[in-house]
Amino acid sequence: MMFNFPSQGPTSLAMPLFLLMAVGILWGLFFSLIKLAVSGGIHPVNYVFWFTLISGGLLVSVCLIRRKKFSLSREHLSYYFKIGLIRFSIANIFFYAAQGKLPVGVAAVIMAFTPIFTYSISLLLRVESFIWLRVLGIILGVIGVMLIVIPRASLPDASLTPYVFICFGAPLLHALGYVLLSEKSRPKNVDSMMIAGGTLLAASFSSFFIALLWVEWDFIFTNFDVPTMAMLTHAILAALNFFMIFELIRISGPTFMSQSSNLALGFGVFFGWLIFGELPSHWVWGAITLILIGVALVNTRHKEP
Repeated sequence: MMFNFPSQGPTSLAMPLFLLMAVGILWGLFFSLIKLAVSGGIHPVNYVFWFTLISGGLLVSVCLIRRKKFSLSREHLSYYFKIGLIRFSIANIFFYAAQGKLPVGVAAVIMAFTPIFTYSISLLLRVESFIWLRVLGIILGVIGVMLIVIPRASLPDASLTPYVFICFGAPLLHALGYVLLSEKSRPKNVDSMMIAGGTLLAASFSSFFIALLWVEWDFIFTNFDVPTMAMLTHAILAALNFFMIFELIRISGPTFMSQSSNLALGFGVFFGWLIFGELPSHWVWGAITLILIGVALVNTRHKEP
């Protein structure tokens, strides 16, 4: 795996590398924490509510302690709820529902598909130009998906195939959020961490009403069993993860930070083996290879003459 290091000296490079590794490890761990909680009985909608409420509340609290402005104007609230509904509430309901059934490594590789969906949607909406190398990345990604869903030996049970397609709803909605709610629509002069906190709290609000309409809302803290502790650990570590992501972007830029997604895939497979004893099939390893190559090609930038 090739890493694009920021142009800094050995001393100043230590912190970006530490943050990059920490973000990748935490993202990889989150796949297993979600599976522990959802397979243990927490409904995906209730999980989204509690996760976003706790994580968002922690982020907003940190920002207020740091005396960052938290705006509740119509423009900001609109942005919070649009992002929160698409990228956190609905996308995570899809993902958590599938993660409770699928092997951790399969879910991790599906989430790595987000850049491929993003470029595909950008092409359809004519936001991005047609570049053969990046289109080749889409093709390789699609072949990778076929290696997961077509061979019978790719999954522990053929009945899990529908959950693969449900899981793909998460990166698809993330990609829609990236394209339709780009930085151009982001409110001006607002701290990124405050945006994240406001978005998570908005997602909590919307998922609460989804829970009331769709399932029975549940106060899960009646006992601190393994599923509850897994969700609580995820929420607290996610708030820390957001903080490290923003620090990493501030220090080294978004391109360097984006490499954490490759680490997340690797650590996702590792924690799936460590916690659940899951080992991906040869078909899934092939899918991981093709999708990572596809993501690398999709992320290439066309140089103007």
